[in-house]
Amino acid sequence: MSKVTDTHFNAWPIAFLAFLVPGFGHIVSGRVARGALSGAAIWGMFLIGILLGGHLYGLFDAGEGFLSKVFAFCNLGSGLLYAASRFAGVGVNEQAHLATSEYGNVFLMVAGLLNYLLALDAFDIRSGRKV
Repeated sequence: MSKVTDTHFNAWPIAFLAFLVPGFGHIVSGRVARGALSGAAIWGMFLIGILLGGHLYGLFDAGEGFLSKVFAFCNLGSGLLYAASRFAGVGVNEQAHLATSEYGNVFLMVAGLLNYLLALDAFDIRSGRKV
């Protein structure tokens, strides 16, 4: 195998780890400061979203429209944070009566979308496309 193929092969598990645990892909790749800061930012945004009363949308929740599927895709980007919260029942109940629930929803969605970008960045760093 060539060097390029080897690095691309090694980049996929790093990207998957980065998707599951925000910031972990950069830490494993040796970028500890970047991984710690970006991971802490995503974890913090996720926790703030939960504390503000944000709702975690599910991909297969019945009775919700197409837009909720888009929100679920955004939430799914948080990786294990999303899975653990859904499993524990945290953030599953709609709390529209709270004045801050929409802000919480946005925090949760942006945390997931940023984690998607972080996983792609970890892949690019590991594959040698970014220095």
